[in-house]
Amino acid sequence: MSSLILYILTVFLVTLAIFSKNPLPVFAAESNLNIASTHQLIDTVYSDGDIVSISTESGKLILSRVAFDEKMYGVIDMSPIIVYRTGEGVPIVRAGEVLVNVTTLNGVVEVGDYITSSQLPGKGQKATELAAYMLGRSLETFNEKEASSIDYAGKKILLGAVKVAVGIGPASPVLLKVSGGLFGTLRQLATSFSYNVQASKQTERIIRYIIAALVALVTIYINFRSFGSNITKGIESIGRNPLAKVPIQTMIIVNIVLIAIVSLGGILLSLAIISL
Repeated sequence: MSSLILYILTVFLVTLAIFSKNPLPVFAAESNLNIASTHQLIDTVYSDGDIVSISTESGKLILSRVAFDEKMYGVIDMSPIIVYRTGEGVPIVRAGEVLVNVTTLNGVVEVGDYITSSQLPGKGQKATELAAYMLGRSLETFNEKEASSIDYAGKKILLGAVKVAVGIGPASPVLLKVSGGLFGTLRQLATSFSYNVQASKQTERIIRYIIAALVALVTIYINFRSFGSNITKGIESIGRNPLAKVPIQTMIIVNIVLIAIVSLGGILLSLAIISL
C-alpha cells in the first residue's frame, strides 16, 4: 500500500512540474503606471496609441492587422511615465493606463468594454467575441464629437482614442444575469469553465495533462490491485507449497509481463493524449 502511495505521489509531482513549465495565461493585473521599453518597429508610419503585435514571419514588432490577435504585444506611447531604452526604437507599453486608438468597427466603445485589435493597422475596436485575446478594458466612453471619420469596406467609421487599462490576454467571462440560488451559481460556474476552455489554448493543454495523469494513476492502480497482488500471493504460496513452485513461478512471470504490458500501454496512451 505504501508503494502505491509513493507511485501516486511521484505522478502528482511530475504533473505539477509540467504545470509549472506551462502556466495558465492570466489577464494581467491593471495598473495606472505605464512603463515603456523601446523596440524596433517594422512599420515606418505609425501613430501614438497604435497597437503593435509580434510578426509571425520576422519575430519583430509590426502594427496589429488581425482582429483578436494573439500576437498582440503592446501600445505605442510616445510620452510614458518611465522608458527603458534598450536602444533605438519606439516606446511600447505593455501594462498600465494608456490612450489607445480605436474605431467604431464593432460599435461605440463604452466604459468597461474590452478592447482588442482589428483589421485596421494599429487600431483597436470594441470586442464582441469574448472567447479571444484582448488588449485591455476601456476606462472611458468613446467621444464621437472629437472623432474623425474614415472610410473602410464601403462604410464610414469613426476613429478616436480612449484610455485603456492594458492587460494583454484572454478576457474574463461575462457575468451573466442569472437567477440566484444554487442553480444560478452552478450556471455561472459552468459558463466560466466553458469560456476558459474556449479562450485559452493553455487551458486545453492543462486538461490534457490532467487526463494523462489520471490514465497513469489508473494504470498504477490496476497493476497493484490485480497483478501486483497476484505476485505477492504467488510468493507466499511458494513457501506454503514448495511442490507447486514451477507453476507458481510461471504465474508470477506472467503477471510481471502483464504489468509491463499494461504500464507500457498506459504510458503510450498518456503520451498520445498530451501530443494531441
